[in-house]
Amino acid sequence: MYYIILITIFAVIPSIILLFYLRDKINLKNLVVSLSLLFVIGFVWDQISVRLGIWNFSDEKIIGKFLGIPIEEYIFFIFVPLLVITVYILINKIDEK
Repeated sequence: MYYIILITIFAVIPSIILLFYLRDKINLKNLVVSLSLLFVIGFVWDQISVRLGIWNFSDEKIIGKFLGIPIEEYIFFIFVPLLVITVYILINKIDEK
């Protein structure tokens, strides 16, 4: 349960705030394409790593699984790249001033 709390505090909430703040600077089509590509890479990475036994997830410490990967990982796949992209856009916006 701690994993979802940490993701929410440090990725989901800041991403949503920055997305709202930078809404006029973000090209939505480019954002969706980038996030989709990064989601697929993250999904494949996790599938391979779990199947090869490189890492695993304790069923007692996750919300649930979908296709063998914890639901928290799907949230991570979306919001961590979103956070990185929005921070990058924010830095560019600051540099323009």
